[in-house]
This record gives sequence, C-alpha cells and structure tokens, in this order.
Amino acid sequence: MTALRLTVALVALVPAAMVAQSPRTLPAPDATYDEPFTSVNVGSLRELRDGRVVVADPRDKIVQLVDFRANRGAKIGREGSGPAEFGLPMRLFTAAADTSLLFDPVNSRYLVIGPDGKPVTTFRVELTPAQASPGGGMIRMGMDIPRTADARGRLYFESAGFTMGPDGPRTADSAAIMRYDRGTQKLDTLGWVALPKNNTSGSASSGNVQLRIGMANPLTPRDEWAVFPDGRVAIVRSPGYRVDWVLANGTKQSSAPIKYVALRMGAADRKEEEALRNKGRMNQMSMMVTSGPNGMQRSAQMGPPPGAPPLEPLTDWPEVKPPFRSGPSNVVARPNGELWVRRTEAAGAKGTLYDVIDAKGAVTYQVRIGEGLALAGFGNGTVYTTKADSDDLLYLQRHRMP
Repeated sequence: MTALRLTVALVALVPAAMVAQSPRTLPAPDATYDEPFTSVNVGSLRELRDGRVVVADPRDKIVQLVDFRANRGAKIGREGSGPAEFGLPMRLFTAAADTSLLFDPVNSRYLVIGPDGKPVTTFRVELTPAQASPGGGMIRMGMDIPRTADARGRLYFESAGFTMGPDGPRTADSAAIMRYDRGTQKLDTLGWVALPKNNTSGSASSGNVQLRIGMANPLTPRDEWAVFPDGRVAIVRSPGYRVDWVLANGTKQSSAPIKYVALRMGAADRKEEEALRNKGRMNQMSMMVTSGPNGMQRSAQMGPPPGAPPLEPLTDWPEVKPPFRSGPSNVVARPNGELWVRRTEAAGAKGTLYDVIDAKGAVTYQVRIGEGLALAGFGNGTVYTTKADSDDLLYLQRHRMP
C-alpha cells in the first residue's frame, strides 16, 4: 500500500452546546434473546411490524425468525442451492408487506422470505450489457453486493472501485451510488462517493484474476452513505464532515459542515487499531469464483482460514484520524429520520460514540453504546444491539428508544 499522509489542521472547536451536553446512553434492554449468534451486523437484521425480527448469521450460516415475547427462534431455510436454500446468508433487506429479501452471494441471488418466516421464491438481479458495462469500459462487479433497500424494496449498490483492463484491475478514486428497481428493471445513478487510494489491488494472468478489495488503511478518509425508507440518500463526506442529500424526488442538497476536533494518531492509537483490524477479520467475507465444465462456481467463507497468522502491521497511518469510521455499518439510517454516524475517538475510549444527525445535516445529540455492545440495527422505536460474552458469542438485545 502507498502511504497516505494527511495534513489537517484542527478543524474547529466543538460547539458549546455539544460540550455542555453529555452523550446519551441507550436505555436498558427490554428484551434479550437467550440463544447466541456468532455474527450479527448492521444489515443482517430486520424488524417486522409485529415486533418479531429476522436475523441472518453469515458465520454460522443460519437465518432465524426471533420472537422476543416467547424468547424463541424458528429457523428459516437451510444451507444449499435449492429453491428454499442459501449458500451464505449475508444481508437482509426490506420489501413490501413485511416481506424480506436475503442476499446470498454464493448462489448469486436473493431468497424472498414471507411475513410468516417461510421462504417463498428466489430471484436474481439481471442487468443488460449497457447497465453492466456503461460506455463499454467499466465492469460493475460491485453490483453483485447490495448495500441496502428502501421501503419499496428498491435495492441500492455501490459500484466497484476499479475497472478491468487488459493488464488486470485498475483502481478508481470514486464509486457510483446506484438504485435498482426490480419492477421496472431500471438502474439509476444517484451520486458519487470518494474512495481511499489503493483500496483495491489485484493481478491477472493465465485467465485467473485475483482481487483484494478493502485493502486501504481503515483510517484513510472515505465518503460513506445510507438510505432512508422513503428513498432519501445521505452521503457523509470525509474529511470535510458534512452531509450531502439526494432527496426522493432526485433533488440534491448540501448541509453545512459539522464542526469537530481532528484527533492526532499516537502509538496507543496505532496499537488499538491493529487489534481492531485483526478482530474485524472474523466478519470479512472471502469469495472464490472459478470457471469449469459445469460453469461458474462460487464459494465463500467468513473470517480467515484456520491457523491464519495475524495481519502484517500497517505503516501508512495518517497523522490525524478522520471524523468518522468508514464502512457501511458505521453510517446508518434510522427509520425515524435520524442518521447515526460512528465517530472516531482517542485510544482507550469505552464503547462506541455516534453523532445523531437530523434532516438538516446538524448533530442534534450523541449516543454512546456501552463497552461489549455493538449496534445491530433499528426498528420502529427500537434499537438492537448484540452483547458479547467471554467466548465472543453474541446475544441479541432490544432497547426501546423514541
């Protein structure tokens, strides 16, 4: 990786109102599901109207319909490639009438789950040649992996951060935010996000292509984005820290910059970040695509292979931290219109701190999620977290929050 050094002055003093107001803490959970999971992330949980929750655990390769009132879970589907099966239950998305869409990268398709928790059918997102390679030059391999959906079931993607040329992949400095409507099969480009340098690397030889995506330093600034149920898109810029909006009618607006103090990196920060990098590998997906006599075959696994050594320490740490942490799990749209953005903090901070941003792009308050808890998703007046035990097993909790 190429070193990327940032020269960012202290942007501004924290506003007086922010200094005077301490971050809120989540209310105590009103319900806990007693059966553990190994991996539940933002994007792998969906609340139904009656309060039940569909949960996907990609590491254990299970999907459950959880009823908190009865403290009971019912399995949905099973591993495989049949009509009611999935190869890897990666992400869950909203569709109309309490229907859920489960994205399965191994089978390159979606499993439709009805409100009763029963698999209904499967479908694939099929693009025309012009959509898949606009202008004849760019292959949007990133279209395979959706990020979110709105209340109408329209799927939102980030295009690949590279193009494929005769000599292999070439990295790009930006990616498109795209919306796909299954009903009309229309693909719209809604905006663009800046990507970190050297986020993708790879090689091509003898018909084999190896790609490594997400290789940039985790504290290299990059834009992130989230989608609200009504189709509004919030694009959070970094390091400038402001929110650009794409409204449901296509209108684009920019909010005022959010003031923050840039935190300098020290030895303790680098040590803590290296520990987070290695721990985060358990939730990273590795996929292999091979072509043979039986056509294209895919396989995937979560986390590193058994016995894998620790990651090599990075040497390209920035001088200062960006205002917020990158990754789709760190910029999340709550159904009530709030945008939660996970802030960077000095080494040793306990728990995780979120800025809660309103429709005008202003921080209205902050929330701190306690040590050992992780944000898992939102519902109607609810916040879901996971609580890790000493064996890193995760217990799903529900918090009531207006």
